[in-house]
Amino acid sequence: MLISDIVEYAARKHPERAALRFEDQVIGYAELRDRVRRAANALRTIAEPGDRVAVLSGNRPEYVDLYYGVPAAGMALTFLNHRLHPSEITALVEHAQASVLVVSGEYLDAMAEHRHEMPGVKVVVGLDGGGDRAYADLVAAAPATEPPRPDEDSIAWLVYTSGTTGTPKGVMLSHRNLATGVISSASQWEIPDESVFLFCFPLCHVGGYAVLVNHLRSATVGIVRSYDNETFLRLVADWKVTQTGLAPTMIAFLLGHPGIEDHDLGTLEAIGYGASAIPAEVLRRGMDVLGCDFYQGFGMSELGGNILYFGTAEHRRAAAGETHLLAAAGRVMDLADIRIVDPDFDDVPPGEPGEMVVRCDQVMRGYWREPELTAEAFRDGWFRTGDVVRRDAEGMVYIVDRIKDMIITGGENVASREVEQVLYRHPDVADAAVFGVPDPRWGEAVCAAVVLRPGASAAPGDVIAFAREHLGGYKVPRRVEVVDELPRNVAGKVLKRDLRTRYAAPL
Repeated sequence: MLISDIVEYAARKHPERAALRFEDQVIGYAELRDRVRRAANALRTIAEPGDRVAVLSGNRPEYVDLYYGVPAAGMALTFLNHRLHPSEITALVEHAQASVLVVSGEYLDAMAEHRHEMPGVKVVVGLDGGGDRAYADLVAAAPATEPPRPDEDSIAWLVYTSGTTGTPKGVMLSHRNLATGVISSASQWEIPDESVFLFCFPLCHVGGYAVLVNHLRSATVGIVRSYDNETFLRLVADWKVTQTGLAPTMIAFLLGHPGIEDHDLGTLEAIGYGASAIPAEVLRRGMDVLGCDFYQGFGMSELGGNILYFGTAEHRRAAAGETHLLAAAGRVMDLADIRIVDPDFDDVPPGEPGEMVVRCDQVMRGYWREPELTAEAFRDGWFRTGDVVRRDAEGMVYIVDRIKDMIITGGENVASREVEQVLYRHPDVADAAVFGVPDPRWGEAVCAAVVLRPGASAAPGDVIAFAREHLGGYKVPRRVEVVDELPRNVAGKVLKRDLRTRYAAPL
């Protein structure tokens, strides 16, 4: 299966149903199919199958055309984060060895200034005109016929990792990888017929595969140029949104939006989230104020989507009092196979923590131009996630911590997630991140950065005292910094390496 088959199938089944909404545009499935075909055929006039096509743009319908159209042309869509510095962007373009760079108008001048840093780029395509070729002219001249079918194992998307732990790596995802992940998620996400899904993240992130999942179910996907609470609340009412996806921090700040109770959210049925666990108070208030269910998907770029799913029924149990469930990421999805192993790669006893390793068709082909890193990421055909987890008797998988985020202080292991969950329970804390900093006596010291709720006035000492009431002494942060916001990537994940660097001076 090719990922463009998703649109082909939906166009046959529901040609007139809205596939995309963006501002005042409504694009039906038959129209989206033709747009995708024209994009694919246009690209074949300026590049060859197997080439990389890099895209630098904010959210817009043409980006979704390219989600499907670039792979349909037999090429690899290379995502570029527009929040990066131009020199960082050009470095990714060169690493990807992209032959085509598609750029929206707001970034065209910056890329023109740095064109000399991208000698491998043969054609710059301007989404709003300009560049070497105008996108509108290219697609207008291309036929809306189905292009020749590439191999299912050819690279469809080249996704550079968010770099939460270091230099970004190019994750190679084939049609087979993505299709497996999409089919798996579509079978487990509770997406009703004629659903309207509001996509609130940047399309340049792998989380955009949620667009594919909803299109597989012939749902309508609304995209926003950029997220803000007021726009979100207005669109839920205007577009009769039934489902959306938000990071837990976004949910928390949405619930604090003035006058949220005055908005019509009656159509909203469920919110999916990821990137981190959701605090119990946020879940309860979200269910009460927003009147909807919640579900969580757990995955990573290398997995081409989710492999764990924490459904609405379990969230209702958590809201009713079983709050321990909120530390879970969910149960293993139908098309995935996991093991939990010790450092010798032997299975750990049930309930014990170990590294989660994964084997299934949605696992990436490898890291682009990084054979050594690819070899390190796999063992005996199993992909090493770097996540320490445990599994309970119900089959729920709990994320203990990232291996790289475990703090070793005085010979004791401290899971940063455990400490964060305690800090979230402080009435003044809206957001928290726990990390290790160098300590000459203990090796590492536990440190925390917290964001306070509007109007709150807790001092660092208050937060430390609260933690001491709920944690063993060695787990209590020795230092708490109150900050305006935590550094995050486009997926909402905290960049702990930035915090470690910022507060690296010994206590």
